Amino acid sequence: MGKITDALKKATEERMTRLEKLDSRDEVKYQFIAQKTVDSKIDPRIVAFYEPASPVAEQYRILRTNILALGTNKILKTVAVTSSIHSEGKTISCINFAISMAQDLNKKKILLIDADMRRGRIKSYLGINTELGLSDLLADKTTTEEEFISIGGIENLTVLPCGKYPNNPAELLGSMKFRNLLSLLKERYDFIIIDCPPIIPVTDANIIGPLTDGVVMAVQAGRTQRGVVKNSEAILKQANTKLLGYIITNVQYHIPAYIYRYL
Repeated sequence: MGKITDALKKATEERMTRLEKLDSRDEVKYQFIAQKTVDSKIDPRIVAFYEPASPVAEQYRILRTNILALGTNKILKTVAVTSSIHSEGKTISCINFAISMAQDLNKKKILLIDADMRRGRIKSYLGINTELGLSDLLADKTTTEEEFISIGGIENLTVLPCGKYPNNPAELLGSMKFRNLLSLLKERYDFIIIDCPPIIPVTDANIIGPLTDGVVMAVQAGRTQRGVVKNSEAILKQANTKLLGYIITNVQYHIPAYIYRYL
């Protein structure tokens, strides 16, 4: 173990010791699973829905502000959310971000697309009971718009689930039909958020990325190695995809009570 690693470890241990000594009355811990305040099938981790005034939900509003600020020269219409590898929290972050966008007082029409046709989870997290979705549209199995779902209790948000898992997701996403569909949706909605599969295991994010105004990458703190993230950046760059920024997930820390009360 190198000197730098030892120093970082020591600094972390000292910080944790200081935190443990804090009076519990003067600190508030971030809650990553919300208390269900309404009767809903939506997953408790969708904090922007259950506890929009919480510090965690505020972080997604900050993300919303930062993303929209990037559109000073060119208005952003489509943003893809991905990660380097599986299980980094990209889908939960994607849903919370979409709800934060829908809660904007400008009443923008937000569309959330689950383009992970390999193991999409948006339908499960939002309690959507449908088998139809994006894969069915692209495979010509249906010509209706029954796949578009408006979530109860969330105004201005429409969801397009992933649909049945096809045998050829990359080919469907690379088809002209997907390009045409995305162009049509850009005309109907003010802002589109696309949940993509991870970058390194499969090619889907590299197909979708160039068709959007940019990509946001979820990175799980304490798990994803720097080299893996750098490799993902290189892959996106090679695909001519603009990397807008990062969402750091699984960050747990304490904040002073006076800041919590202000929020």
